[in-house]
Amino acid sequence: MTFLCVDDSATVRKIIGMALSEAGHGAVEAENGKVALEKLAASAPDCIILDINMPVMGGIDFLREKAKLSSAASIPVIVLTTQDEEALRTEAMGLGANGFLAKPFDKTALLSAISRILG
Repeated sequence: MTFLCVDDSATVRKIIGMALSEAGHGAVEAENGKVALEKLAASAPDCIILDINMPVMGGIDFLREKAKLSSAASIPVIVLTTQDEEALRTEAMGLGANGFLAKPFDKTALLSAISRILG
């Protein structure tokens, strides 16, 4: 499977990419929601791992824009953020997120969430 990892931290993107690679998956990186939308236009991943707080376009705005794209609306999204607040979780899930994990995270929790969402 191919994942789109959207996070403004290159280190976090690399950690996610390594975890996915070890599990036999591929990863494409984007440093913010705007770049992620551009990558979605070029190629549809199997799943998106999305940070919330990013410059240019954050995760909530990305979810709003993604929902408008018929070609991308059904792609599952796992939010991975430092903000583990119930109101944010509810908003993200209401905008189409399928899972929500708090940073710091461990590889097992991430792969477990992926397995739950993608089967």
